[in-house]
Amino acid sequence: MTRSIDDYFAFNHAALTVKNQRLELISGNIANASTPGFKAKDLDFAGLLRKSFDSRAAETDLSMTVTDTDHMGYFSGPAWSDTESGVTYYVPLAPSLDNNTVEIGVEQARYGRAVADYQASLQFVEDKISGLRKAFRGE
Repeated sequence: MTRSIDDYFAFNHAALTVKNQRLELISGNIANASTPGFKAKDLDFAGLLRKSFDSRAAETDLSMTVTDTDHMGYFSGPAWSDTESGVTYYVPLAPSLDNNTVEIGVEQARYGRAVADYQASLQFVEDKISGLRKAFRGE
């Protein structure tokens, strides 16, 4: 079975896309920390990544088939275009009087962790590319 470069990087593409969207949501939370009534949002990273990778596998004919009518179906279409299905809302530890659920310290910590996760994913891609280069050179 031959694999294309797209197939080789499919998981990394899905991970980076979802992690980027998570960074954008957390940034929006921080920007709206003083907006009355704003609800802090985040993404269910594992769920969205699973959906996007399953849809990618379906495109490359690597998907699983349903063997029983009681089995659950799989997501069809790229999950990164449907992030609303993975948005979660947080209940604040200390509720505010204006119904804003953003806690700036918590959001800054989430953002820092999300940046570190994104950088780690980029490092994985760099390592894969390095491995491909060595394979092409015959090292």
